[in-house]
Amino acid sequence: MLPNTLKLLIISIFAFLAGNCDHVDDSIDNSPPPVEYKILIKKDIQIKMRDGVFLSANVYRPDAEGKFPVIMSLGPYGKDNLPAEYDLKEDGDIQVSEYAAFETPDPAFWVKNGYIVIAVDSRGTGKSPGKVALLEKNEAQDFYDAIEWAGVQDWSSGKVGLNGVSYFGVSQWRVAAMKPPHLKAIMPYEGFTDLYRDGTYHGGISSTFIDRWFNYRILNNLSLENTGYRHLPNEINKSPLSTAQIYQDLDFENTLSQINIPAYAAVSIQDHGLHTRGTINGFQKIGSSNKWLELFGRKKWEYYYSEDATSRQKMFFDQFLKDENSGILNQAPIRYELREAFYKGSVKTANEWPIREREFIKMYLDAETMNMSTQPITNENTTSYDATVIEEPDLIMKKHRVIFKYSFAEDTDIVGSIKLNLFVSSDIADDIDLFVGLQKEDSNGETIYFQGPAKEKGQIASGWLRASHRALDKNKSTQEIPFHLHDHIEKISPKEIVEVQVEIWPTTVKFKQGEKLRLVIQGNDIVESQEEHKGILNKGNTTIYTGGTYKSYLQIPVLK
Repeated sequence: MLPNTLKLLIISIFAFLAGNCDHVDDSIDNSPPPVEYKILIKKDIQIKMRDGVFLSANVYRPDAEGKFPVIMSLGPYGKDNLPAEYDLKEDGDIQVSEYAAFETPDPAFWVKNGYIVIAVDSRGTGKSPGKVALLEKNEAQDFYDAIEWAGVQDWSSGKVGLNGVSYFGVSQWRVAAMKPPHLKAIMPYEGFTDLYRDGTYHGGISSTFIDRWFNYRILNNLSLENTGYRHLPNEINKSPLSTAQIYQDLDFENTLSQINIPAYAAVSIQDHGLHTRGTINGFQKIGSSNKWLELFGRKKWEYYYSEDATSRQKMFFDQFLKDENSGILNQAPIRYELREAFYKGSVKTANEWPIREREFIKMYLDAETMNMSTQPITNENTTSYDATVIEEPDLIMKKHRVIFKYSFAEDTDIVGSIKLNLFVSSDIADDIDLFVGLQKEDSNGETIYFQGPAKEKGQIASGWLRASHRALDKNKSTQEIPFHLHDHIEKISPKEIVEVQVEIWPTTVKFKQGEKLRLVIQGNDIVESQEEHKGILNKGNTTIYTGGTYKSYLQIPVLK
């Protein structure tokens, strides 16, 4: 046997050799920590437009030598108006720095990670002079010019990306279709693509959104040097059809296919009445080969600025503005939260939207039992409700609504768009405004709430339709989504039975065995929201027909 001293010597020699070999332990990250840059701030920088007008911008960039990629936003809310200046108590815990303009990227986060952030006041707003051109082609041309200005500055790497929420998401679609040479990637959060169907007339019923938005967000942020503006609410409130000139002027949906740069679209799955439908539509129609869609179930501003969301935003821009192998290319194209209740759900992924692995289940309404069945109902029956408008949703009485229920015998995941096929009549009115809601109740009959468009007592999904707008575009309608023309009014006669299809906006929800789906139908808004409706035409009683020849049903997309 070897003496102990010799054993120790041999062990020491092997330890020394092992410590000086080329072996690398992959479990240890030997890369240097990322550099965190300090912020250099330049406010009210003047950017010249093609017609000689100068737009005002704030530029936040790393206080260091070198060239950096740019993340830009342009809009009418004021580059110096911070989220803290708005009453956002109901919108969650919004953590931003003193530099973040409302609904735009926070410079404190992006600059420390090696990006330049530029916030531009659109023409006629904030500190930019000129005539306001909200959502118009002229505004997109200004955005184009601002992008190209940013792309050639001494401190710019020449790569520009766009990022922002709501208006700052919508504006990205239009300018990206113009293909500014220095624009390399876009990230529209909450960006509608069809002003009529998404924002101003839901199923042909007028929304209060445009009035509230224009009076609060726009008129309060006009530049002292503005030379005029188009009063959008006045025009829209006089234009109940999608063929009105205002929509032709502001439409950009037909240009979406021209977008071919990388895009990451994200939206709250519960932003019904404004952005959910249009953001998904934009994602589907753009021509980009590298594109992602995220559907989250949280409060939109809280989520946009959260660590969870900004980490993926950074992953996207690191890939396409810094040419880093960030890992985004390994991420599934679709990321969604399968919700179970308010702020309760699990993250799922898919390779396409709508998800291919789904089947459409028809749940037939039965007015005799007030339940729904997956089997057609044989006997004809009717149920009616008083369609008289009640101003406060919480005061709706049983006589002012009808509710059909379905109890799930097994766990069921509903993911996608929903439609309601309905046979209806009115006893005295020449039109019917239908407000439809999907809700969830537990096995004890208690309501399970979800995050709503603006409140915490939201429902699963919402849909609307004015009966005189029931005509469908057969070319654009699909098995899943009825697409209404909204180009003419087709009144009904009292007691005339008409068949209508109501588009119910996309949703994601898990039902467990024993839980129930509630289908609510009534004559005005079901839940409190910022996107409430006006000019409702309901009178008297509305009757729903089921069974026999009246195949009224709710169609849901169920994952296989």
